[in-house]
Amino acid sequence: MRLLYLNHNYRFGGTYYRAMPMAEQMALRGHEVTLLTVSREQRLRARWSCVNGVRLGEMPNFGQGYSGEGYGPLDNLLRMVHAIGRRYDIIHMFDHKPNATFAGFAGRLRGARLVADWADWWGGPGGINDVPRRRVPAVGTFEAWWECKSKLWADGVVTISTVLRQRALDIGCPPERVVYIPTGAAIERIRPIPLAEARLKVGLPPQRQIVGFIGMGQGDLEIIMRAQQQLPDLWLMVIGYANPRVLDQARQYGVADRLWQAGFVPDGQVGLYLACADIMCLPLTDRAANRGRLPNKVLDYMAAGRPTVANPVGDVKTILEKHRVGLLADGDGFAPAISRLLDDAALREELGRNARRIAETAFSWPKLTEELQDFYALVLR
Repeated sequence: MRLLYLNHNYRFGGTYYRAMPMAEQMALRGHEVTLLTVSREQRLRARWSCVNGVRLGEMPNFGQGYSGEGYGPLDNLLRMVHAIGRRYDIIHMFDHKPNATFAGFAGRLRGARLVADWADWWGGPGGINDVPRRRVPAVGTFEAWWECKSKLWADGVVTISTVLRQRALDIGCPPERVVYIPTGAAIERIRPIPLAEARLKVGLPPQRQIVGFIGMGQGDLEIIMRAQQQLPDLWLMVIGYANPRVLDQARQYGVADRLWQAGFVPDGQVGLYLACADIMCLPLTDRAANRGRLPNKVLDYMAAGRPTVANPVGDVKTILEKHRVGLLADGDGFAPAISRLLDDAALREELGRNARRIAETAFSWPKLTEELQDFYALVLR
């Protein structure tokens, strides 16, 4: 098959970590795959390369950040020219942003079938776009409409969570054209490393108690900071952009002296930094955006062989309950759950082993890609 993947994010961010592994797996199966994402460096020109068998196009980022990713004028123009100028069997659109969908519907004119990937809950109360101040309010109104319409008008829908699968059915997508395929775990890129070895390499005290977090989106961390107030020896490690807002929050809660903002860590070193934590955390307030998503971070935690403490929200609740890879905590229950794991080394090791095993089986990319390939065949029929 000739496949075109349209990702709205910058390279190495967000849904790129869903689109690129899918593309790589499809290339391994002999399909011809092109992935278009957004360049972090190129402002006015596209850059092309071949990565693990995938033809990767990094589109210019001029205007990319205006009122949300996906609105870069040069990016959108070049994608549409590409989609019209080449013939594809399947165009897989990762979420509904203009640069992930407009070129897809243009490519349909050349006979391509469209698969819409639903990876986040954007519109409506509690969605990602439910923010008090938006530079262009009309963008939020448009996206609330287009998020659903782009799924209804596609030939097939792939959802990252069971919650979004149900939402697709609720808006009228035919059940036979909707499939739930979660993101796979990066088991090759992230491997379990003994805690003492990792801390020695990074230069951390071996006895320090550390709860870890990774991600560019760093919301809801106040839940962990409240737990730190009850656990005076606990440090919070945040891997990702050193957000000043997070530091301000830590100061408000009086835990700034126990916040370690590790900053951006290259992909090849993520596993090493994750291994520095005794346990991982996934704080989630109960809102539509959190119920709909399957955060990449929980898959990274499992790949690293570390147990997770999380709120019982969306598919995260199901994963932790079904596979026994961590502890669920409501409200002020984070401190007792973290304390329990810190005090019970045997339980930490058991949950960590479970986590790695589930990452290698239920969330393995080869297994999930087999399901995706079968769905493509159904859509083409």
